Parts: sequence; structure tokens; C-alpha cells
Amino acid sequence: MRTPRLLALPAAVVLATALAACGGGSTTAESTPTTASSPSATPTPTPTVEALTAENAFARLTAAQKATTSYDMHLSMTGPAAMEMTGSADLADGKQNIVAIMSDPEMGPLEVRFVDGVLYLNMGELTGGKFLQLDPNDASNPLGAAFSGITESLGANDLTGMEQAFTSVTAVGEPEQLDGVEVQKYDIVVDTTKIAPEATQELLAEGLAQLPPTITYSYWLDAQDLPRKVTYDIAGTTTTMTLTNVNAGTPVTAPTPDQVTTEMPF
Repeated sequence: MRTPRLLALPAAVVLATALAACGGGSTTAESTPTTASSPSATPTPTPTVEALTAENAFARLTAAQKATTSYDMHLSMTGPAAMEMTGSADLADGKQNIVAIMSDPEMGPLEVRFVDGVLYLNMGELTGGKFLQLDPNDASNPLGAAFSGITESLGANDLTGMEQAFTSVTAVGEPEQLDGVEVQKYDIVVDTTKIAPEATQELLAEGLAQLPPTITYSYWLDAQDLPRKVTYDIAGTTTTMTLTNVNAGTPVTAPTPDQVTTEMPF
């Protein structure tokens, strides 16, 4: 039931490392007392932006994670592992608070909240419409342990093991409009053979028989290099993720006491 760890990559927010060169001015040249020279204008240099490349993408993605305080998201998976999910993340001041509402063809609706280290799970009729309170670090409880990596996937805060895996970053087409924001599409190719062994084992343990040789993520980045949309395909399942309200996401709160139960449903 864990969300694949690879979601950590597209959920990451890229931080711009734009370098704007500023300068210019005018000089007044004197000639004879009877002749005044006009100021000579110096053209203002065009601001330059460091291109996103395979060499700097990891560092920029990682730096961006530290700058992101919150966001809302929608995720759609089509294919063998079909699923719909909406959620919010509050990462301010070191928090990893999240809420995720999932719709699974087999399980039905499921709401997960992770607030201040406590997991709350609403499984509809199975939990009497209430949130089952769990400790995700309690290995003796398989239900809680199944969600132990949820902050890594929705919180977009773990790229560990992928330092050498980015092989190419390519701008695709011209800028376009997405929800009223100008964005640029980039294709980012990840070489799965270059993912660190421990990270690869985590991926295989989460339901993938084997990794494809490469995975291509398509990012739509705005002027601040924030991802507004991400798509990718793994094992016939196409995932589309959209991020909105970056750094102004919906507040994430724990259920009220009357909404919480500690009675295991099975």
C-alpha cells in the first residue's frame, strides 16, 4: 500500500538559480567649453538564467526541497495500477505533515493524515467512518508500518540515491500556458542502473518486479522553476501529477478527538 518512492522525484520543487547581471549607465564626455556632448547610453545586459542540466538538476531539486514550505497536489495513475489522489503537504519549519485522499478501484476511498509524527487512517466503513490512530514507526503493527514511507513520497523530500542517475535534461518545445501560468516543458531522463543499490532495493520491495533501464519524467516548470505538472510512465502505468498553491498550500491538521479511534478494524 506504500506509494512508490519514485514519486519523491516529480513531487520535488525546483529552486531557480537565476543569475541576473545588472549594470550599465551613462558617461558624459567634455569637449571644448562651447560644445556640450550628449550622454552615451550603455545597453542594459540581458539577464541570464543558468540552464537546467543533468549536471545541476540534482543539486537544484534538492535545494528546492528545502525552500518549499507547502503545496497542494493531484495525482492520477492510469493502467494496471489505476488510482486517483489529492493531497496537501506542510513542510514549514521542518514539519512533514501531509493529507492524502485516495480512490482505489479495489479499496475504495481512503484518507491518510500524517501530522506531527502520528498517522491517522480513515478507511470508511472498516474504521466506522473515523480515523484510526497509528504509530508508523511501530514495526509490530503491519498496518502502520505499511505507511512508514509516506512522507518520502508525498512530502517530496527524499532524492537519496539518485545523485548520479540524472542522464539528460532537455527543454521541449516553446513555453506554454498552464492554469494561467507560463511554463516550459522539460524531459528528465533517469538511468535506473545508476540509482544507488539501497534505493533500488527499496523500489523493488515496493511492488516492481524490475526497473526499466531508464525512466523519463516530463516537467512543466514556471518562471521560478516550480513544477506545475509532471508525467511519467512505469511498467504500463502512466502517472500525471499537478502541483498548485506552492508555498501557500491548504493547512494540514489532525482530526478532532471525536473523529479518532484506536480500535483495530481487523
